[in-house]
Amino acid sequence: MGEVDLDRLANAYGLRPTSKASLDRAEQAGSLLLAPARILDVGGGPGNHSAVWAAQGHQPVVIDPSPGMVALARSHHIGVVAGCAQELPFRPRSFALVWFHLSIHYGDWRRALDEATRVVDDFGRVEVWTLGADHYTQSILSRWFPSVAAIDATRFPDPIEIEDYLGHLLPVVAATHPHETVVRPVGAWLEAIEAGFVSTLHLLSDSERSAGIAGIRRAYPDPAEEITYELHFTRITGDRRGGGHAPLPLDT
Repeated sequence: MGEVDLDRLANAYGLRPTSKASLDRAEQAGSLLLAPARILDVGGGPGNHSAVWAAQGHQPVVIDPSPGMVALARSHHIGVVAGCAQELPFRPRSFALVWFHLSIHYGDWRRALDEATRVVDDFGRVEVWTLGADHYTQSILSRWFPSVAAIDATRFPDPIEIEDYLGHLLPVVAATHPHETVVRPVGAWLEAIEAGFVSTLHLLSDSERSAGIAGIRRAYPDPAEEITYELHFTRITGDRRGGGHAPLPLDT
C-alpha cells in the first residue's frame, strides 16, 4: 500500500469540481452566523468553502498541511495557514465555527476535536462532514477497486465514535445523514481517477488501480456517457451552548 500524496491530491483538484451541493453546505453553515464571524476551515484544501464565507462577509481561515493546497487557497485572497488539525496555532475561543469537511480522518481525529473545541468560542459550533460504512461499502469506487472499502474502514473513524467523543467535549451534539447525487461524464471521471482525485486511490496497488481503470473503460466505452452515483455523508454538529446562533437545520 502506498501513501497519500497531498500535493498530488492538490494537483488533481482541478479535476474534482466543487459541487453546488458542497458549496450550498458551506453557504448554509455561514448563513447561521452573524457577519463578520471568524471561521476555521480545517483541512480546507483549495479554500472553496472559505471563499463562500468570505463572500458572505465572514473572516475565514484555511489551515492545511499541504503546500499545494495552501497555494490554491491563497488564490482566493483569504486567510491561509500551513499546519495541521492536531496543533492549531490559534488562541482559545477564537472562532465562531470550526469546520471539517472530509478532513477529520487525516491524523489523530480525537486530538483534532480536542483542538477544535479549544479554539471554538463560547457560542461556537464544530461541524464535521465525514463518511461512514454506509458510504464506502456501496460507493462506486469500491465497485471497481475492491480494496477501497477496507482501506476506508481503517482510515475513517466511525461516525458514532466521533459523535460520542464530541458529546464529551460539547453539550449539544447531533448527527444527520445527508446524501448527494453526482452526475459526471465517464471520460471526466476516469481522468480524475487517473490523477488521484480521491486520496484513497493513492493507497491502492498499481495492479488494482490499473485493473479497475481497465474495467471501467470496458463497461463505459463512450467517454461522453454520464454516470450517476451517490455520496452518503454523516454530518455531526456540536454547539458549546444551546443558544447564540440560529437553530441548526438537521433535516438536510
